[in-house]
This record gives sequence, C-alpha cells and structure tokens, in this order.
Amino acid sequence: MTPKDLVEKLRAAGDLPPGLDVFLRRVPRARFIPDQMWVSVDGEWRAIDRSTDPELWEGYVYDDVVIATQFDDGATLWPAIGKRPTCSASQPSVVVGMLAELDVQPGDIVLEIGTGTGFNAALLAELVGPRGRVISVEIDQVLAATARSRLSRVGYGDPNVTVVWADGTLGDPYALPEAQFDRVIATAAVQLGRLPRPWIQQSRPGAVMVVPMRTDFASGPLVRWEVGKDGTAEGRACPMGVGFMELRSHRVPMTEAEDDIQWDDPRASVSRTALNPRRIFDSPHSRFAVGVAMPGCQYGLEDPEPGEEEGLVWLRDTISDSWACIARHGETRVVRQYGPRSLWDDAERAYRWFLDQDRPSVLDYRFTVTPQRQSILLSS
Repeated sequence: MTPKDLVEKLRAAGDLPPGLDVFLRRVPRARFIPDQMWVSVDGEWRAIDRSTDPELWEGYVYDDVVIATQFDDGATLWPAIGKRPTCSASQPSVVVGMLAELDVQPGDIVLEIGTGTGFNAALLAELVGPRGRVISVEIDQVLAATARSRLSRVGYGDPNVTVVWADGTLGDPYALPEAQFDRVIATAAVQLGRLPRPWIQQSRPGAVMVVPMRTDFASGPLVRWEVGKDGTAEGRACPMGVGFMELRSHRVPMTEAEDDIQWDDPRASVSRTALNPRRIFDSPHSRFAVGVAMPGCQYGLEDPEPGEEEGLVWLRDTISDSWACIARHGETRVVRQYGPRSLWDDAERAYRWFLDQDRPSVLDYRFTVTPQRQSILLSS
C-alpha cells in the first residue's frame, strides 16, 4: 500500500478536494504513524502491531480510517485499550476536507493547534511552500518531541515547520506582531463560547480559522471563521461533519452515571412527560440545539433491561450537582430530578424551541466573537 492507494480510495469515494491529491502523494502517512497503534473496527478498538502484521498495519495506514496513537494522555500503554483516546491520526478524508476549507496559499504563515503525529503539519508545509511557515503547538511534551523528530526526518524541520511544546489555547508564545497568521487550524474541538482569543489576536484581518466546535451534547460542527478588525471573528458551519477530541483544558471528567444518580433518591422531585427523551438525540441538529441551551450538561442513553421497552435516559451537571433521569413505566414516562438546575425541564424547553424553529440545521447558525462576548444565533 502507498500514498497513491490512499489518493485513489478518497477519489473513488468522492472525498478528495481538487488539487490536494499531489500533496497526499508527497507526504508518506506511514512515516508519521507509530509501529504500535489502535484502529476502530466495528466500533471496537483493536491493537495493531507492525512487527507482527505489517500488511494489516500498512493497510490501515493507507485506508480512510482514524488511527489512535495514544490513550489517556499516555497512561494506558499499548496493547491495552484505555478509556479515552487522546491522540490520533485523523481520518484522511477529514484531514483534506479541513485543508480545503482552510484554503492555504503559498507563502502563508499558519498556526496549527494540536501537532499530534505531525502528518497534518507536513501537509501544511507542502501547501505554504518554501516561502511560508507553519507553527504547530502541542500541549503534550512527548507528542511534541516525537512529531518534531518525525517531521525533521521526512524533511519538514525548521524553519519551515516549527513544533512548539505549549498550551495551544494561548496561541503561539513566540509569535511576533509583524508576523501575524494568515491561517489558523485546530485539530482538537473547542467548547462553544470558549474560542481562545489569542488565535484571533495573533491573526491578521481577513485571516481564516478552521476550528471544530462542540457542545457537551454534540461533537461538531466544523466552523470556518474569518477574522475581522478590532478582535472580531465571524463563523459559519461547514457541510462536512467532524468529531474531534476536546482541547485538554476544555475536557469534562469521565465518570459513570451511577456515581451521581440514584433513581430512588428521596431528594428528587417527581413528574411526568409525554416527550420521548430519545427524540432529543435523534439527529446531530437536535443534539446541537439542545446542547447550545444546556452548557455543561452531559447525557446518557442506557440499553433497556429485560422486559423493558426503553432504557433509562439521564442528564447531569457535575458543577451544580444536578441530575435528571427519565424512565418509562407502562404508558407513562416518569421524570426524577435533583439539584438547582431542573435539567429535564431545560432539555424539554430547548427541544420544543428546536421544533418551533422548524428543526434548524447546524448550518443555519451564525457564530460571532467580539472582544466582549461570544455568541451563536440562527441566521435571519
């Protein structure tokens, strides 16, 4: 398998934007993937070792799949499967789709947030050419050093590509005022309303930023921002759907629902609802709309127990210690809620708004950042 095989796969699937094939051919993805990796097969992570199965390893490297290269910030060692993937080689169709939205020009100065394996930085280096520059910021010291070494070995070292070990939410700590960025791309998801201001402040007016945004209910959308004057930026969602790991500083702790929620908790209020709670999560558009209205709220959909028609649905906010759970008993859906936030009431209200607005798509929103606030509104 070769980069040419990957190009042909993407072209056959209609996932290869014009003009990007030449860069995929030049940059060998295999040089940026570790010999031991994880691949998701039928929804389950599988450990792959190049030394024992080189053909299988290479087949996945040049396929349109996500490859995990780290779990749990490195605490889980291969071949064990951890709880949370924390570094990956993104699906190639997503990589080239994001680069197409970024529209890099020769000679551009590009800021990349999240170096990861270094593969995307190498593609950016090809796009900016010898007169351009790529600054890639990676928060994980080990990942930064490994990517820097890989890039150098393949011919993408300083001064064209500089890998900085730092917190990417702070921008580029070495950026000079006279060298503002023409393009900014993030390979980690940003919580809605928390777009880091340094990314705007270090960019010139007219610069483009491509950033995966997310709520706690939905990963995505990919937003293409245009930087204005005086620290402003306007964004629109791209048609391509994405799902990225959060920026480390934006993560929500991963715990199980049973740690906080007890159905028979005597403190809970009890009510009933005619709405099937699973309808809220039927589509990315409804999940996004409700997620916008309920920052900091997590949810879970449990499988039904034997004899049950519907499994438990739960919501919780770990900051306020609020929770809600909804279960069907015969023809009735019973809601139990506890805490200062009435989470089910908020969720039902947000979903009714979504229906009243004729089920808006994620593409129907306008994102705005000013020095004073960050907002999202339906387009008029």
